[in-house]
Amino acid sequence: MGRFRALSWLAAVALVAALPFAIRPLLVRLVGSRLEALATRRDLEASWGRLRLELPARATFRDLDVVGRATGDTLLHADSLGLGLDPWALLFGRVRVDRLGAAHARVRLPTSPAADLDTLPPEAAPPPGGPGPGRLRRSASGLARLLSAPARRMPRLALYDVTLQSARGADALWSGARISWLNLTPARGGVQLAALGSILGPREVPFAASFVYAGDDRLTGGARLELPDQQGGRSTVRILADAVVHQDRHAGRVAMAEGSRIQIGAIGVRLQATIWRQGPAVEVGLSADQLTDERIKGSLPPPVLGPLRDVATRGSWDYRLTFRLDLAQPDSVEFSARVVSHGLALDPERTHLDLLGLEDPFVASIHLPHGRVVTRELSAANPHYRTLEQIAPELVNAVVVNEDGGFFHHRGFNTGAVKEAIAENLRAGAFRRGAGTITMQLARNLYLGHERTLSRKFQEVTLAWVLEHLTGISKRRLLEVYLNVIEWGPEVHGADEAATYYFGRDAGDLSLDQALFLATVVPSPGKWRYRFDSSGGLRPFARAQMHFIGRAMVAKGWLDPEALPAAESLHVELAGAAHEVLFPSDTGSAVSRQLRGPLREWPGLRLEVGARSTGRRLPVSAWSDLGASGKLGPGSSGAYHGAFPANTPKESARRSPRSSGTAVRPDA
Repeated sequence: MGRFRALSWLAAVALVAALPFAIRPLLVRLVGSRLEALATRRDLEASWGRLRLELPARATFRDLDVVGRATGDTLLHADSLGLGLDPWALLFGRVRVDRLGAAHARVRLPTSPAADLDTLPPEAAPPPGGPGPGRLRRSASGLARLLSAPARRMPRLALYDVTLQSARGADALWSGARISWLNLTPARGGVQLAALGSILGPREVPFAASFVYAGDDRLTGGARLELPDQQGGRSTVRILADAVVHQDRHAGRVAMAEGSRIQIGAIGVRLQATIWRQGPAVEVGLSADQLTDERIKGSLPPPVLGPLRDVATRGSWDYRLTFRLDLAQPDSVEFSARVVSHGLALDPERTHLDLLGLEDPFVASIHLPHGRVVTRELSAANPHYRTLEQIAPELVNAVVVNEDGGFFHHRGFNTGAVKEAIAENLRAGAFRRGAGTITMQLARNLYLGHERTLSRKFQEVTLAWVLEHLTGISKRRLLEVYLNVIEWGPEVHGADEAATYYFGRDAGDLSLDQALFLATVVPSPGKWRYRFDSSGGLRPFARAQMHFIGRAMVAKGWLDPEALPAAESLHVELAGAAHEVLFPSDTGSAVSRQLRGPLREWPGLRLEVGARSTGRRLPVSAWSDLGASGKLGPGSSGAYHGAFPANTPKESARRSPRSSGTAVRPDA
């Protein structure tokens, strides 16, 4: 009997010892099939090089790839992904993760494709292949579920060298994040999050963060950002949080309670927010009191402020912002933002940014993409400068309608346009419309440039508000400056240069069709050629955009309905430099050969044939008095521009008051 009992115990021990080896293949198959099923439900496909199961319950994937079935894009690649599994759940055939670790991974975040404002007609359907409103809502619902899930029950998380990459690319406002390491662990009856990494974008922003979400729903901690400046240095911003966050999984809601506070230097911001899983929906309220010039400049580093450092004010102000949105009802969006002034005024003695000088003639430094800067004199000394009254009203109205239909009704920032843009983008499931104003564009052109960063957008909105509220400059003058500096093509700035470049006409002498065409060029001036087919005719989408602008002018009472032709009847014929760009010819080379001979006696000069403002070649018709000798006489429409030797006969190099011509410049 004793021997039988001993043998029974030995058999039981052997069975227990052999059981893991016997069931390991079954567990590997269970974990693998579970991951494949999860991927399939999301229209994804998962594959891996090796799956290893370590007892008691740890699964490790090597060379894991997750690919979108529809696009074939790799959305996730991880050299190593480890899952800690709940062993009790495994006994019942269920897979529940209680810890997760990833190393050397790349995650590509799916985003909706942005509509190209230069090529998409306003009435066109959303771009094919985009996520659409349904998928956008599903993504937002997933985020709402994640935020409402009990944070204190989340699995332990350990990430090392993980990159989250946006599909928009490096030229977007942000292009992802690089996580050097991140740990989420239980702490004080709650959870603690610590991370180190950088935010990716036009310029990388390193960060470090540490937050604790305690058992009493209190969220405390902070983050440090190292912001790069133009000189290659970095400035530190510290953000502290002290908030109460309630998670209600059953109601599908997470709420940041009233009284929660964010501190940025000496700036205290009160924040209240609620997110509902149903919809999903979000509501945010933000407020800050007794803000001053000194407090702002003492709390925000130079890279955030930019040229705002050279703007000084007296008095103080409060700020209020509210936002409500139900994605199931995009038109229900509510948005308001206002500044409550307490004696707020511009201090002209301490303001070094040329804001007040816009009222008078001045030389504008125009900031272009990629850091380029050009200048234009806004005075009668510039033959292309035009007052608002000297520009065809059809062009003025067409540009205002297309760029900022509410220009004469807002004060620099159009909250109504923000709401309309949010609603339209949500309905389309893609970015199709922005909410920038003419004043914001003017601030960008004169002071900021086109870098896509949050700090630059903050500067743009602030300067637009200052221009409209604190300078006393009229709306008409702001519009006049805008129409004389905006880019309309390669080295083409202002309405008159545009009218000359495209049509060989004055800005005050344009047809309705020409005005509508020029208005469509403003959003993407570098892409104007794509509006024409190989024969020089307007493409259908270009005529559709022009007609859309015309209908908007009719709706505002700025155009007689009978004056607007049908879309298929809209027509423009290029002339001058634009025609030569679209249909290159040897005309410019012939003129150049005729002129080079007589100019050989002038050493140190280089000949360039083309429009003075664009450097493009002009047809022979631009040269009205070119004799057989190739010399330009006093009555010619061409002109010599540049430096001349002291013994040069000036009467043979008379400067034309306006038109395009030959540029003769000193050799480098």
